[in-house]
Amino acid sequence: KRLYNCLFVICVAGYVWLLWHICFHSDMHISCLFHKITNLPCPSCGSTRSVMAILHGDFVQAWLFNPFGFLIAGLMIVVPLWIVMDWICGKDNFSRIYQKTEQLFKRKYVYIPAIALVLGNWIWNFFKY
Repeated sequence: KRLYNCLFVICVAGYVWLLWHICFHSDMHISCLFHKITNLPCPSCGSTRSVMAILHGDFVQAWLFNPFGFLIAGLMIVVPLWIVMDWICGKDNFSRIYQKTEQLFKRKYVYIPAIALVLGNWIWNFFKY
């Protein structure tokens, strides 16, 4: 239940973040705290702009902002719905899938390519900015 509550709060925070950007930052300027402090992009820099572009149907621009935006947008839709369905049905399907995924990411053949993708995205962010 703690996993569900935590992920639900994270998704709500993500929706609040997007709403804040929609209302106050329509110019799509950089609002990454890491970037503002270090003047360097983080691996997820551009994710908010990417999700915003997806919401506007501009998928090419979303990809150029940050490909992780597609993953984030998908998770922001699927995770809350799945959690609510588990709460309504009294099941723990999401928790079981999460645990299986966590076990999968402990294997070298999964976590090494995943780390390489994140590092590759981060390097791409350096060249973009």
